[in-house]
Amino acid sequence: RLTPTIVGCLSLALVLPGCGGGGGDGPPAPTRSRVDAVAAEPARDKKLDAFCEVRSPAADARTLTWPEMDGQPPATGDGWTWVSLWATWCGPCIEEVPLMRGWEEKLAGEGLPVAVQHVSVDASADDLSAYRAKHSDAPTGPRVADQAAVTPWLTGLGLDEGAAIPIHLFVDPQQKIRCIRVGAVSAPDYPTVKKIVEQP
Repeated sequence: RLTPTIVGCLSLALVLPGCGGGGGDGPPAPTRSRVDAVAAEPARDKKLDAFCEVRSPAADARTLTWPEMDGQPPATGDGWTWVSLWATWCGPCIEEVPLMRGWEEKLAGEGLPVAVQHVSVDASADDLSAYRAKHSDAPTGPRVADQAAVTPWLTGLGLDEGAAIPIHLFVDPQQKIRCIRVGAVSAPDYPTVKKIVEQP
């Protein structure tokens, strides 16, 4: 089963070889004109980049697919869908549920309807049923049927094997995954979530 881990950051360093052969036998290196044009990269939103472990524009985003479910996969409709991967043993997953429900209502009130869906990654259906029997406010939704399928599914979405729940998928109306958040959301994240679902 998935266990909480600390998700690390991997940085790549480029080492450029030294230039020039010494002695000055070759022709001098051309100088750069002040009017040479340099193509500018599209501006990135640093807040969204920091919030999303994986973030893609619509043209490059992966289409949402599901592993086999114990129950019907979450429905995705005409608007945005916010999928939360959770488990009964995951404290942060449980703690953020009321916040997400409140944000779903708040976004709808601001003209940004978002369907919040929950998918359990509990090891057994019995564990999930027992939890729901004791907690009437527990998230509804299906469970991934085969635990062995969870990690390959997540790595196929672009996440590291060590990614720990809660995991949030923000899916646009064309079923494209535009942002994947690893980790719980908290109150200060609302403007970022709103910005995500405002994207065309």
